[in-house]
Order: sequence, then C-alpha cells, then structure tokens
Amino acid sequence: MHLLETYALSTGSKIKKPFIFKKYFPLPVSKYVTIQNSSGMSGKCYDYFQDVVDFLYEDLKKNGYSIIQIGSKDDRPLDRVINLQGSTNLNQTAFILDNSSLHIGNDSFAIHMCSFFNVPLISLYSVSSPEIAGPFWKNNKQTCLTPPNWAPSFNPNESPKKVNEITVEKIVDSTKKLLSINNIDKIKTIHIGNQYGKILIESFPNQIVPPNLFGTFPLNIRIDYTKEDLKPEDYNAILSNLNIRNCSIITDKPIDLKPLFNFKDKILGIFYDITENINLEFINQANSLGFKIDCIFHENTENKNLEQRKFDLIDYPQIINVIPKNKLDIELGDETYYKSRKLIITNNKFYLSKTAQEENVEFNINNNNPWMQKVSDLKNIKNFLEKDSDYSFIFQKVSS
Repeated sequence: MHLLETYALSTGSKIKKPFIFKKYFPLPVSKYVTIQNSSGMSGKCYDYFQDVVDFLYEDLKKNGYSIIQIGSKDDRPLDRVINLQGSTNLNQTAFILDNSSLHIGNDSFAIHMCSFFNVPLISLYSVSSPEIAGPFWKNNKQTCLTPPNWAPSFNPNESPKKVNEITVEKIVDSTKKLLSINNIDKIKTIHIGNQYGKILIESFPNQIVPPNLFGTFPLNIRIDYTKEDLKPEDYNAILSNLNIRNCSIITDKPIDLKPLFNFKDKILGIFYDITENINLEFINQANSLGFKIDCIFHENTENKNLEQRKFDLIDYPQIINVIPKNKLDIELGDETYYKSRKLIITNNKFYLSKTAQEENVEFNINNNNPWMQKVSDLKNIKNFLEKDSDYSFIFQKVSS
C-alpha cells in the first residue's frame, strides 16, 4: 500500500489531486531535463549523478536538450548543467518541473510533483520502495529504478548505500528511452572504487596551485610522492598554497613543521605514512606544536611490521589507519576507460592517476570534457589497478 493511502486510511481523508500554484521563473533555455541530486535522507542520495550527466550530455545536446539542476543551496553543484539549486522557491520550482521534458532524481518531493504534472521521470529507490513511496499519479513514462537483489532497509542513514548499486548506464539508458533518443554508444560498468565519490586535488610539494583553479577547494600536498627531502622552495610553495586554501599534508618522511606553524589552522591534518619507517621525534614535534597528525599504514608488507608500529606508538595518542592492498582482478579491453575524481598537479601539468603521472600521460583540464582517459593509454595496467582503481570509475564502451 502506498504511503499516501496509509495516511488517508489513518485520517479518514479522501485522496484528491491538489492544486499547485506555479510561479514563472525566467530560464535561458526552453527545452531541458531537470535533475536533483539530493533528498531529505542521506541514505537515499545517489552519489554518481555527475557521471549520469557526463554520459548523457553530448546526446542531450545533439537533440536540443539542456540540463537544469534544482534543489537547495547546500546541494553539491554538478558540472555541465545550469545550476539553479537554492535560486528558486517552491512555486518557481513547480513551474520549472511542469515545463521539463523529463526529471531525474532520488525519491524526493520533486518526483511526486512531476507525477502530478504528468512529466516523464526516472526515480531511484533503495531505502524505501516504489510500491510505498513511488509516484502516486502513475503514467507509462515513469521509470522507478531499484538496486539488484534488494529489499528496502527503511534506514535514512543506510551505509553502505544500496542506491549506489544502481548502475549509471541503467539511468542513462532509461533516460534515452523515455526521450526517444537513439542509444548507439552504450557503457558497461566494470568497477567503481570505494574512494571514487570524493573529489581529490593533489599536488607535489613544489607546485603552487593558483587561486583561479578549483576556487578554495582543499588541497592534498603529497610530500610522499617525492623521494627527496624538502627544499626551501618547497616550503615556500606549501606556504603559498596554505595562504590560498586549506590543505592536508601526506608524508612518508619527517619534515620541519615550525615554518608551517602560523598556518596550523589551515592544515586539515598531517597524515604520516609509517609503512616502511617511523620517526618518533617527528611525531613528538607535531604533538608539541599542536598539529593534528594521524599515522597510516599500507598493507604491502608483512603484518609483523604493523604490530611493531602499534608497539612503537603505544605511548602516543596517534591512531593508525590501515589501508588494505587493492587486489582488484578484472578484464580490461581496448575500449576500456576510467573516470577519475582525483587530479594530480606537478610542474603545471595535470594527471588523472598516479600511474598516469609516473608515465607522464597528461590530461587537458582546459576543455569541458569530464575527467576521463583510456586505460590503454597507460603502460603498466597492473600498477593502475593496484594504485588507482580505488579512485576510479572503470567502464567499457559497448556499441549496440
């Protein structure tokens, strides 16, 4: 039974179509698809809407469609769309949805409003089910997607989120079908890494990231990416970055923290890789200066090293975060690509993975393309799967 019917039975009320007051809102386009990447519950929120946009963008553009993002001002903005989140009230949102060619979103109020307006829609369900909370005013242009082998948990903070098991291509294919767009180039998801949902901007210690790049987005300064000790010019670059934005520092070797003391509040954390060596004097310095420091350990050596590290730190407040070795074993073909949310900057060049940086396979960030490269552009695929797959969305292009 639908939730609305349950309410009606409980209150003795009749279900009738409401009157929704729409208020005009000026739009720069007339033919568009709306998308909302938020919901009132975190467990409902799909994490890969940017990928949905990226794989739909060109085909929608060819067919005259734009994409408009609606929602609240706190919603994560999507790229390659018209961002209106937080810019409209409820009545203006009603106007936008009523004139939309199709709406894509989580189980949310916008879905039910589109149902009322008879607008084609694609809605995602996991925490609840379409039978209970789906579009109440049904038509043959509504697609409700659920994860495979699934049952609703009714947990608003579900973790891990089952909704993320709905594949990107399922949403893309459903969209093209409802809009009658010829679906020639298809994709097949091979792997989505556990860290793929997080955007990471990383730099070598000697790289200054200008303020016009990525706004004030936090930066990971990877001292562990270089074998040499820090030089004065490296400290100058680190201080320049801290003057612009908050930073995290990842290091596998001791560094002098005194020059960074005045920017302590802008350092989100120091992550000290103790896989190979540990320097207690460096940890003492960090603690005495009031820096937040955590120790990390990569599981690529024997476990006895980890036990020794735990013993070494027995009198210290530091927590050891153990990073397991990635043992991904998948088949990759000629038309296999990877999308990345991690960008590495060094010598004013941009790379989508550590393997790409090591092999000097650059990425052109100046165009409007998504952060995507062909896996076959890399020579050491085994190295890519071990080091970078956790931050990647790996997919195959399939021609129908």
